[in-house]
Amino acid sequence: MRRDCDLLVLGSGAAGLSAALTGARLGLRVVLAEKAAVLGGTSAWSGGWIWCPGNALAAEAGIADPPGAARRYLAAAQGPDFDAARVDAFLENAPRMVDFLRDAGLDFESGSRIPDTYGHLPGAGTGGRSVIAAAYDGRRMGVLIDLLRPPLRETSFWGMTIQVGADLRAFLTMRRSARSLAHVTMRVGRHLWDLARHGRAMQLRNGQALVARLMVAARDAGVVFLTQAPGQQLLADAGRVAGAVLDTPDGPVRVRAARGVVLATGGWPHDGARRAAQFPRNDCHAT
Repeated sequence: MRRDCDLLVLGSGAAGLSAALTGARLGLRVVLAEKAAVLGGTSAWSGGWIWCPGNALAAEAGIADPPGAARRYLAAAQGPDFDAARVDAFLENAPRMVDFLRDAGLDFESGSRIPDTYGHLPGAGTGGRSVIAAAYDGRRMGVLIDLLRPPLRETSFWGMTIQVGADLRAFLTMRRSARSLAHVTMRVGRHLWDLARHGRAMQLRNGQALVARLMVAARDAGVVFLTQAPGQQLLADAGRVAGAVLDTPDGPVRVRAARGVVLATGGWPHDGARRAAQFPRNDCHAT
């Protein structure tokens, strides 16, 4: 079986979905292939925060980041691994990425009270350098919700995720604040109703909200999703990558990509040597 497109993206985490959305908005015919039966990868399990100094939401919130401060912070945090060219490219383009996604229909909230992790280092910020996808009502996805990877049991309440910030603060203070108790009661009550009616959480937050918004934007831009379709082999033509062979339930599919292939598959869980070198207790990490 054969399928043709302009751009083939392998992997459906935030990186893969963003690449697919970008290609589609540039007018390309895009196919996104995912090895699992659902989309989102580990991004759907994540907190969903994006560290992005200089983002427009911070400016809109009245937060001014001193010029060069984020670069000094990264230099101090990375030490001998600091790569000036890559850091400068990131600092220049990360805000543009957020602007692009907002223009594509994604809605974000500013982490105006989220400080940098290493607050003692030079250039550390006290807020505004992070953004997170705004909470999303899963019912707006229609049947696409069935392709969203559910959150981890260990980091959710029966599938309901809790977002750092006002949402988490309400859960932590519900025994001391009537307002917090009302918020928690509404959230849990709505969640139980969604479980009974839809069989899953519909109040999407954190990485769930980010992936859901990317999925909807990519679908609306014309991206074709293929699940249970791991890439088995890259196809070469005249010295360039021209597609890939996908292993689907219906048999191998040769996807010819006229403009290129994006590998956004992660791969970390399958690289035992790299895990062993980086994780102090590699045997305790789920893969």
